[in-house]
Parts: sequence; C-alpha cells; structure tokens
Amino acid sequence: MRTLNPYAVYFGAAVAVVIPVGGWWLLHSAFADELLQQVGELRFGWMYAAIAVCVLIGIELRCFGTFYHLLLSGGQIDAFHARYTNPDRVARRRRRHLGMAAAGMASGVAFLLAEAVFRVLDIRPPASPPPALADYQAVNNTLNAWGLREPWESLPEMDHRLHIAFLGDSIVYGDGVEREATFCYLLEGMLASSRPEGVCTINMGFWGSAPGWQWEMLLELRDLIRPDVVVQVVYPNDLEIYIHRRLDEIHRIRDDALWVGEWSYVLRYAERTIRYWAAWKRTIDYFRGGQSPEERARAWAKFKKDVRACKDAAEESGATYALVLFPWLVRLDGYDLGDVHDAMREFAMELGTPYLDLLEVFGGRDAKTLRVSLVNEHPNALGHRIAAERIERFLRDEVLPSLNR
Repeated sequence: MRTLNPYAVYFGAAVAVVIPVGGWWLLHSAFADELLQQVGELRFGWMYAAIAVCVLIGIELRCFGTFYHLLLSGGQIDAFHARYTNPDRVARRRRRHLGMAAAGMASGVAFLLAEAVFRVLDIRPPASPPPALADYQAVNNTLNAWGLREPWESLPEMDHRLHIAFLGDSIVYGDGVEREATFCYLLEGMLASSRPEGVCTINMGFWGSAPGWQWEMLLELRDLIRPDVVVQVVYPNDLEIYIHRRLDEIHRIRDDALWVGEWSYVLRYAERTIRYWAAWKRTIDYFRGGQSPEERARAWAKFKKDVRACKDAAEESGATYALVLFPWLVRLDGYDLGDVHDAMREFAMELGTPYLDLLEVFGGRDAKTLRVSLVNEHPNALGHRIAAERIERFLRDEVLPSLNR
C-alpha cells in the first residue's frame, strides 16, 4: 500500500497558502515597481519570468489539491491517506488527468489551426505608435531669455497693457503647434478690443511642469512680467506625483514585446491586445493620481497645496487669479475622467476663484479631430481655437470685470 509522509502533506498544504499570499504581498509592496522594472531591463527577463510564473501555477495547483483534501480530512493524515488511496478516487483522478491531457492536445491543435489562419490572412496587431517627438520637432520651439515661448526678450518698463499670464504645462506651451496657433496667442487678439490700453498675453507653459514647478516659475518671473491676471491651466495628469516615472511605466507596458511574439502571429496579437488593455487601465489610474485610494489622496493633497501656493503668489503681486481645467482629449463622447472634473470643480469652489472647465466645449466631440496626431494628445490648431474662444468669454464675463484698472 502506498504510504504518505505526513510532513510532506502538511508542507504542501502550507505552500498552497504561502504562494498566493506571498504573491499578493509582493505585487502590492513598495518593491513591485522596482522588481518589474529590473525584470524588464534584463535580456530575456520576461521569458524567464513567464516560465517561473507557469511553474508556480503548476506547484500551486498541486499544493492546493493537497490542501483541499487535507481540509476535507479534518487535518488527519490517516483520513487523508484513505481518501487519497481510495480506488474510486484514484480512478476518477486518472480520468481527470486523461481529460486534461486530451483538452491540452485539443487546445494545441486549435492553436496550430489558428496560427495557420493568422499567417494565411496575415493578421497582425497594430504596430507600436511612433514617438511624439516628431510632432515637437515639426514646429518652431524657440524660447526667449526667460525660457518662455515668446518672441520678445523683455517687456518695456512703461508697458501699460493689461498683462495676462498663463501658467501650465505643454498644453499651455502648445506642444506640436506653432506659437501663433496656441490659445494663449489667439487670446491676445481676441481680447484687444476689451481694454483701451491693449492686452499682452504671456505664455508661461512648459513641458512636464506640475503646479509646484509653475509656482516657483511665477515667483521667479512675476516682478519682470508684472501680471494683472494669472490664469493657471491645469490638466488631469497634474495629479500624478511621479509623472515621468509613471509615463515610462505606461510606455514600457504598451511598447515592449515578449519573445513569444517573434514566432507566433496568434500570441503576438494576443500579447498586443493585453498590453494595450493594461496600458489603458494604468493610464486611467495615472490621470486619477494613482492606483489606490491612498495614492490618490496624497496626489490631491499635493496638487491642492501647490495650486493654493500659485494663487497666493499671484494675489501677493496684485494679480487676479483664475483656474481653468483642460480635458484629456480621448473618448470625449464617453469621457472616463468625469470624477476628476467633479473633484476639481469642488476644489475651485473651496478656493473661491473664477473657474472654467473646458470639457463643456470639448465634450461629445471627435477627439481625433482635436489632437496633434494619433500618438500626441495635445490639442491641434482647431483644439486651441476652440479653447481660446471659450476662455475669451470666461475672461470677459468672470475675470476682467473685477479688475480695478
């Protein structure tokens, strides 16, 4: 009669619990991102990771069976032995193994047939999108001595025009469009008739800048620019504290490729589909400030602190402060970040500042017609003009009437 080592049984049952608990802890620990990054940077790292995961799954299934039968046996080795060596159970177990082998063979045949169809019809996943750097290089990005996208090197000492400074990131800067097409430039002409002394708009946008950096820039330049109005244009990704690292993670998830795609059309297609889905989910979390409620709470706290600092710096210099939210130009007919816009509106009410949500003019439109390119979600010339027209009404109706001058 077959004998069982009780220590092996208990050890197998313990492993059935340790593997999933340990895996869950690792993926939710502070080491998860670093571990995934290290694995991804190693040559053939993902191949070995996939093999290791498959081996762990096999061990887990085997150990879980031991754990399950041990539970049914009340933890008694004798009862476990009786269940494990019962002829009827052994026969059923063999039939189950034969069924699994048959299913595996059928799956293999189906996979080979699918592979043949994909190759004959040349079914391929969409190619990885080109980098957006080409859009940036296609336009004039000359900066003046102050690091601003303006043609002048300084403002006249006796300049009596109304100065409206726009704080923001690459949305304000106008990534992918000429300076003359940005909403900041367009607004200068649109508002000229509203003030007899004239209007000067100042583009203080810069790529990848968050409200904290914009606050420092405002402190540095406010005495030189002498703004009468400071309009801070925020974007949903301003919530992300580790913006550049998160973007690198998203691009790595989306654009990397496993070794299996080198020889299989089916696996390549499946891999690209899974990668795009995973990158999309990570992107949504990125725009919401993080994956967990704790991360999002920290992101909102930092964002609010930095925006309040910008408002205080503007008002200390005698300027009127206003806040504008620019929407994410993706799926505008079924927008995914409505909760972010709702929270931003509540924050603006707390600030007690004039506030404009540009989703009201962009919502429901075809996002592809408003973007610089397929891979560049910054607004194109049409997007900037739509924004300029709405901001112009906002400034005329809610901001400029409150000025003393």
